[in-house]
Amino acid sequence: MSRPDITELPEVPQSGTVANQIYELALRNEYVDAPHCAAALGITEEEAGAAIEDLVGLRLLHLVHGCSYAYVAVNPMTASLQLLAVHDEELRSRQHQLEQLRQRMHSLMPLYRAQLVREPDPGPVQRIEDAEVAHGVVAGLLADAGDEVLFARSQEDALGDAALLGVDARLQTDADLRIRLLLPQSARFDPALREYVGQLVARGGEARTTTAGVAWLMIVDGSTGVVPLEHGTGVAVLRDPAVVTGFRRGFEGLWSPAESFDGHYDPEAGRAASAAIDAAIVRMLVNGVEDKVIARTLGISARTCQRRISDLMESLDARTRFQAGYLLRTQDPDDESAAA
Repeated sequence: MSRPDITELPEVPQSGTVANQIYELALRNEYVDAPHCAAALGITEEEAGAAIEDLVGLRLLHLVHGCSYAYVAVNPMTASLQLLAVHDEELRSRQHQLEQLRQRMHSLMPLYRAQLVREPDPGPVQRIEDAEVAHGVVAGLLADAGDEVLFARSQEDALGDAALLGVDARLQTDADLRIRLLLPQSARFDPALREYVGQLVARGGEARTTTAGVAWLMIVDGSTGVVPLEHGTGVAVLRDPAVVTGFRRGFEGLWSPAESFDGHYDPEAGRAASAAIDAAIVRMLVNGVEDKVIARTLGISARTCQRRISDLMESLDARTRFQAGYLLRTQDPDDESAAA
């Protein structure tokens, strides 16, 4: 039998499907064939034959030795080994090829750095309007990072996942590089970010979350900062020591009280994170902050923010958000916490 492509394989039979019922019959009997399955399940022989063909394709059934119509059941673990062994080997070979390519690409870094030395000084602030160029510059900065990368990711991400992928690539090749990732508290409810953070922490990185409001920022080795441009998808690269130091102090100020995050999620942690977000909404409502600013600060969607504010207003029996803010302002801090 030729090796099937993974994408062309039938679905693994789930409970209640004809294929699942036929596999169960095969487990209970010495062998099965299409007529036997059709009679037992009240289906046509064509339906039974199609299901048997799917099970054979998945290696869950195979022909009785020396027979051309009867099938016996196969242990699912054995079937998966038979079916996927060659794909596993191809994957390992592909990973080896990718690692070789990565090493060959990294071998060009001395040439790249030598060229940078000959380029004119871009000055203390370098504005990069083009998104593709911005991606390349950030990738280069991450590739050159020697000691530490500080990265704060907000809802309004200037580069999409490019910086996250660059950070991940560096950790795979340099376990000694210290990477700290600061995220809004809402990241604890994002499955993709939780998975990413879990891998980051497993490789020696650190991650924390905060409700204080995270602006997109990257600082490499304490000497170069990257911030998004005020409009568009480009970035500004900062090399002025005083400016970079100021941004680093701002990062440290948010990092210090932020909550450690390892990517793991459990209901208790989810409730605590949700309560922290609600408490932050209360604080901002009291100060008259607009809904869209609250959403941006907390890294949540405008719809989620409006829903939470609506729930809070209902608990206060307030008709408008301004009335809710007034009612909260007249309460003491303990009452505000209870309302949240």
